[in-house]
Amino acid sequence: MRLALLSPLPPAATGIADYSADVLQLLADHHSVDAYHAQPHVDRDRLPSGCGVYGVASFRARHAASAYDLVIYQMGNSPHHDFLYEYLRPVPGLLVLHELVLHHARARMFLDSPAVRAYALDPSSAARRAEASAPLAAYHAEVAYSYPAQADRLAETQLATVGDLLPYAYPLSRIPVEASRLTAVHNDFMLEALTAEIPGAEVVRIPMMAPATDVPPGAARALRQRHGIAEQAFVVGCFGLLTREKRVDTVARAVARAAWTLPEVHLWLVGPVPDAGALSRMLSACGVAQRVTVTGRVPFSELPAHVEAADLAVHLRYPTARETSAALLRLLAQGRPTLVSDLEHLADVPGDAVLRADPTDEEGDVLRAILRLASRPEARARLGERAAAFAHREHSEARCREGYEAAIARATALPAPEARPWPAHWLAS
Repeated sequence: MRLALLSPLPPAATGIADYSADVLQLLADHHSVDAYHAQPHVDRDRLPSGCGVYGVASFRARHAASAYDLVIYQMGNSPHHDFLYEYLRPVPGLLVLHELVLHHARARMFLDSPAVRAYALDPSSAARRAEASAPLAAYHAEVAYSYPAQADRLAETQLATVGDLLPYAYPLSRIPVEASRLTAVHNDFMLEALTAEIPGAEVVRIPMMAPATDVPPGAARALRQRHGIAEQAFVVGCFGLLTREKRVDTVARAVARAAWTLPEVHLWLVGPVPDAGALSRMLSACGVAQRVTVTGRVPFSELPAHVEAADLAVHLRYPTARETSAALLRLLAQGRPTLVSDLEHLADVPGDAVLRADPTDEEGDVLRAILRLASRPEARARLGERAAAFAHREHSEARCREGYEAAIARATALPAPEARPWPAHWLAS
């Protein structure tokens, strides 16, 4: 088949870009695939040699000239995916929904527009209110379509406050799902949530691929030495985009408490840092500034060695968009003993493959895990072996390929979705 994939691509600072590179490698073996993006630069070496790579501005013309059999959209809750909305309705396809909640990013497309920002700075100005009326009305209409009873209060609250918890209760993913031939997700929680909330939604689950990567002997040890981490240190690692939701402050406090009885404990933070100043201040306030290494974003090829440099990985998340975390699966695939938040959408991960932290006592559970595992290398080894076995069994390349092939076949067999009473700005796209 001729397929088009619309997604952020490496080196975009989102895990979905790395995921899409892996999916392109899978699909290119059996299909003719073109990838479309909206970024100034693409790391072409990460993509299959036979894959066409184009700016998304050329997509409609190329599709009109020679129609693709199916378009695959990789959608997440970040500005990296804003460009997809323009194409979802006019060219319905297979929507791979990485997060149940899209509200934060979608709201920003309206509420962070120049006109709305200017109005927020001067709400008494009739002229600025008039200029902001179109994006405000579009946002209200989109919220009202999905949540008619709460629309007025929800839109008003989002405009008047800077809090980000409320959107987690109102995912705003209904229209993208309805506008697609088929929606694919990566965990059972999302599948059940979408089919329960959106009548008639066609939803399937595709396993997310997480293969293990061979790390040269001694590479992790050399990496620790390069960063000045003592050989006898017990290294606690956090991986991925280091946002507030990753609960890095919780881990830092637990490490500080553990240091009273485990002076060789060290904190290893690997991933992009959105606010370096805030992170530095937090680490100092927690008293761990002298026992932490912050690497920032590392080359994808070096990530497995960074993962194996940790003795214990801690992967917390609150609040959550109910996503399946590729960063978490990579930790498990590499056989790292890992502590995760005890959340319902992670029920797919067996209880013996990870440790779980009660969200009401995360810091205490992190502390106890550090102290218990630091002195029990055999327990760490067993936990890591079970994690790797789970990833190999459930998140292999073969299972991911089978899932995609089944979803592609089903999506191409389904008719284009019928028009709904969607907001005018959706119908005009």
